[in-house]
Amino acid sequence: MRDELKKKWAERDRVTRAMTSDGMFRAAVIHNPITVRTAQEKHGLDPMSSLILARALTGASLMASLLNGEERVVVRGDGNGQISTVHAEAMQVGEVRGYVKLNATPAEGMTSPLGEGLLKVQRILYGKYEPVTGIVALRRGDVTSDLGYYLTQSEQIPSAFVIDIAYDENNLIKQSVGLLVQAMPGARPQDIFTVYDTIDYLDRLTEFADKGYSPEEILRQVMPSEITVMNTSPIDYFCRCSHDRFKSLLLTLGLEEINGMEADGQNELVCQYCSTKYYMTTQDFADLKQKLLVKRN
Repeated sequence: MRDELKKKWAERDRVTRAMTSDGMFRAAVIHNPITVRTAQEKHGLDPMSSLILARALTGASLMASLLNGEERVVVRGDGNGQISTVHAEAMQVGEVRGYVKLNATPAEGMTSPLGEGLLKVQRILYGKYEPVTGIVALRRGDVTSDLGYYLTQSEQIPSAFVIDIAYDENNLIKQSVGLLVQAMPGARPQDIFTVYDTIDYLDRLTEFADKGYSPEEILRQVMPSEITVMNTSPIDYFCRCSHDRFKSLLLTLGLEEINGMEADGQNELVCQYCSTKYYMTTQDFADLKQKLLVKRN
């Protein structure tokens, strides 16, 4: 039993964060095939949609790994391409969830899934009343390039993202690896360009994972200098939705809306983050109406 638990723990998706020994760069590598495949399966996504969501989930998890505790990152891209919205939320503790929405009338001539639009990144941090938010125009509409561009332009941090997703013969995600490298204050331009050149000539990250490399081992392979590992954390696709949470949200509606939902038989509630379905019973509607009546009086 103990050996099985150890094996299961070793096979979990995880992200590892490190700093170069000279303190000039910080980096993180994530290996998350189970997480992104779970998202693909929960939402029933085609290869294009699953690729964009997987990149957003991976990028958000990498950025969240640099935060603390239950601080979180929200990545959202809105465009006029085949995909109208991709949304991913990741917490430093390893929880991540997200969704995509297709565009009913995509603009013609778009060569990228998101097309033209905006990328918004929010950080929900301890001690901050409002999220720290940055917005940039989509550069390529592929998420990976857009996140690197956002960090460099909006937050003035020279950064490089590499997110590599591989599929099996059934168009299901079989491998997923992401890398984020950021220059720290004091890094010289020539050092930054050296790191960029190293990343440009990397083999596919999924090939490292196929060979059995852990995130720490991948970091040691791709970074141009010695590193010190700061921490490693498991990653899971996890949604905190529940029947009770949905009922609480419905209390924000008026009594007339609740009566209308019940009369029309609108008793199915679907979580956009994980596609879980919840069903309202007659008693659920009665509870909501009673609470709304008490509130009204």
